[in-house]
Amino acid sequence: MNKLVGKVKIVKKINLAIVGPSDSVALISETVSERSDVVDILPVVYQDASEVPDIITKMDNRIDAWLFSGKVPYMYAKNSQRTIKPLYYLPHTGSSLYRALLQILHIENLKINRISFDTFYRKEIEESFGDIPIPVPPFYVKDYDNIISANEITQYHYHLWQKGETNIAVTCFLSSYQELKKLGVPTFRIWPTRDSIRTTLAIAISKVEAIRSKGSQIAIHHIAIDNYETFISESSSSYGVKRIELQLYEILIHYTEMLRGSILMQGDGHYIIYSTRGIIESLTKEFTIMPLLEEITYKMNINVSGGIGFGPTAYAADENARIALGLARQAGSSKWMVVLDDKSAIGPLSSNTHLQYAIRSDDLAMQNLADKLNIRMTTVFKMIAAFKQFDNAIVNADDLALYLSITPRSARRLLSNLLNNGLAVNSGEEGAGKGRPRKLYRILLDKIVAPPKE
Repeated sequence: MNKLVGKVKIVKKINLAIVGPSDSVALISETVSERSDVVDILPVVYQDASEVPDIITKMDNRIDAWLFSGKVPYMYAKNSQRTIKPLYYLPHTGSSLYRALLQILHIENLKINRISFDTFYRKEIEESFGDIPIPVPPFYVKDYDNIISANEITQYHYHLWQKGETNIAVTCFLSSYQELKKLGVPTFRIWPTRDSIRTTLAIAISKVEAIRSKGSQIAIHHIAIDNYETFISESSSSYGVKRIELQLYEILIHYTEMLRGSILMQGDGHYIIYSTRGIIESLTKEFTIMPLLEEITYKMNINVSGGIGFGPTAYAADENARIALGLARQAGSSKWMVVLDDKSAIGPLSSNTHLQYAIRSDDLAMQNLADKLNIRMTTVFKMIAAFKQFDNAIVNADDLALYLSITPRSARRLLSNLLNNGLAVNSGEEGAGKGRPRKLYRILLDKIVAPPKE
């Protein structure tokens, strides 16, 4: 958060962890220090990229963003799912390759012939030679899209060299570089370029600033007892109603305290809480759970629904919170929904049918699809989000009904419309205990997401 001291604006610096082998971390840190006015560096050197998940666990509470020296440590971080902070890695570009080729040709005076590479893609190498221009020599390349060990990279280069198929190895891995040198293989190291570091750093800074800006957005909760009039009519006395409302109010006060917000008791079983986005995002684990819901369910014998809205102004946040509460009530009793400032809905929170989908759009193709299926645009976006949750996009009416908060009969009608419009195909049946087997449909998502122009 920014503070004003006299006329000087003090900006909280970004804590950036720089993670990788020692030589890369040193180079990256030196370049990033050019932005010391904005960034505080936390250099972290590892011996092996497999250490990354534990590093994140120990340090994540002090970090705003993570910058990794390469793709492998980044993939370890991404796959570990131990942080929600922004993750970046330095891509190896043609400029990185040119430096290695320059070292081979003009410093070591070696012929560029029969080379093995790793990490790059074949096309990148061919284009780099074409840009110099140098005739493309016979070469081998080991690219990868997921985690790979340094030992595997070392063995790949060594076996090619040992069989006489290559005479030079070019690697992005420090430990492979060191080990191959020991084995007598002429080896050259790919380093990140300063230009690549500066570009990635600028992206990271921009992302953190955007997150901080969103984190300070106004957040408003609208919380209401479900079916309030029925609740009143079934209560034995007005005193009983007041006691239940006060009990709920006490739970909400505790929740508001956790949010460091403020609460308003509006009457008729309706409450409003004011806070900021950042703390709610953290408390709900990125809008996936609602801890308050479990406490209300455990302590009280009533159903309570809630809508959370965000916006740059109180008016926008309040409008989105009211829309979210409406969506929650459409989903059933004791449901909680979120509407973001970009008019996308998330929820129900703490639910197996949790989805994120748009609630407004000027997409003409989607409007045509809604008209063709005779459903609302919101239902179209919700439907597409639901289909993506099913394995191979194969669904039955009962499961679809749960996700869309509609009756199985309405879900069967919708699936039949998709089938008739060539957007789904029959995919057999499945047993469902007693009664007739349930029909299965395979949804043709490519056709739905990008329907043909009429």
